[in-house]
Amino acid sequence: MNEVKLRLIQQHELSQALELEQRCYSPEAAATGAGFQYRFQKYPSYFWSAWSDDGELLGIANGIRTEQESCGDEMKGSHQGEYAGDNFCILTIAVDPAFRRRGIAAKLLDKLIQACENGRLKAIILMCEPHLISFYEQAKFTYVGKASSTHGGIEWHEMRRNLHTMEHSSE
Repeated sequence: MNEVKLRLIQQHELSQALELEQRCYSPEAAATGAGFQYRFQKYPSYFWSAWSDDGELLGIANGIRTEQESCGDEMKGSHQGEYAGDNFCILTIAVDPAFRRRGIAAKLLDKLIQACENGRLKAIILMCEPHLISFYEQAKFTYVGKASSTHGGIEWHEMRRNLHTMEHSSE
């Protein structure tokens, strides 16, 4: 593998993305096809993918906009409701196990951060497993605390990154 190509996912690739999600998470914690379809339809500029030179899907990153200040179990479901909140909740960053520890997750996270900044959002929130706390801290996320969620039987921890959007004044 020479270079990883990052781009927004396309509709016809959602089944591949879902298969990758299901390889990376337990059945209880993995997103559903309906969840991915919703994220793609409502937030297409926040559904990133990483591809090898030969067209193999290596990783995905996505989530939803929300007015919520923290990610809860309700964010993992069908996501009915708000489409234009000031916060972005990362719901998936998944990398094929054979391609981990090569910086792919960090590159996907950077794309999500950039998209959130371009969208002039206030903050990015997420829940992660304990072993990923330092990964997010390296990306300037702040540890909030242990989450009340036990989605998929996992111990989740909340993280947050406030975004510094510049307001241009006209004088």
